[in-house]
Amino acid sequence: MSSIPIKQIDAFTRKPFAGNPAGVVTNADHLSSTDMQRIASEMAVSETAFVLKPTSESCDLRLRWFTPTREVDLCGHATIAAFHALAEEGLFGLTVDEPQSFNVETRSGVLAVDVEWKDLQPYIKMGLPIPKFFPFPDDYSLLCAAIGVAEVELSKKVKPQITQDGYCFIPLASYESLKTIEPNLMLMRKINERHAITGFAVVTTDTGEYDIDWHMRFFAPSLGVQEDPVTGSANGPMAVFLWHNNLVDRNKKFFSFKGYQGYLMNRPGYVTVNMAVKDNEVTMLQIAGQAVTVLEGSIRTHLNIAEKL
Repeated sequence: MSSIPIKQIDAFTRKPFAGNPAGVVTNADHLSSTDMQRIASEMAVSETAFVLKPTSESCDLRLRWFTPTREVDLCGHATIAAFHALAEEGLFGLTVDEPQSFNVETRSGVLAVDVEWKDLQPYIKMGLPIPKFFPFPDDYSLLCAAIGVAEVELSKKVKPQITQDGYCFIPLASYESLKTIEPNLMLMRKINERHAITGFAVVTTDTGEYDIDWHMRFFAPSLGVQEDPVTGSANGPMAVFLWHNNLVDRNKKFFSFKGYQGYLMNRPGYVTVNMAVKDNEVTMLQIAGQAVTVLEGSIRTHLNIAEKL
């Protein structure tokens, strides 16, 4: 296969040129890992998703995600984009106004994805692994230097923490601080080398809006992503971060949050995050959103002899 159909889809938005763009290849079974990496590099968006047949009979399909520089274990927005593309093409039995559920094979395990419909457009819900949080294992001054804030700008309620998957959550006291941070990407890479931290989620609950629970910015230079517009895999864990640090009503059993990201990059997007709790433990974590296709075409991975000449 030398010419592969591909789409670019903006996720966590219904408006073109907003949200987070992702590449999507809906039939990648004949592509090698090298091909996928080359395509993701050429697309030059934060992630490109590739849909394949599953290797497990218990799964409906398989997803792989690549940044411009490497394969990653999990990507929220590219999954929303991938299922938007599958629904758009009517693949895997997806039909307008007919809800459907999938078991998706990934490097992060089997993830549940539900496709519902709003105004005849697919609305995708994606289950996420429930993260664990640990204290940031170094001096806060190093972290502050990496994101370009003074320590006094950190939240007084909760300290920076990391997940087992390598995300560092850095809560700031104000939205003004979030807007004015000046990240040092080289220092972020050094922190990644020292502590295997691949992503930096800088966040504040100082939103000034009743229907938005937090604003976020996300940086992952070690993954080839300087700043990500809207990050599903970070907005989802943010709900657990609030629970873990007693910043929500502990008597509730179900939560629905809304995270806002991308405004400062002129690519605003919203991530709905659903979380269920039972016996004082988080038992379900889910992100949800819609998407819009902005580009359709084909991409070549090999040249024939005549083209080489």
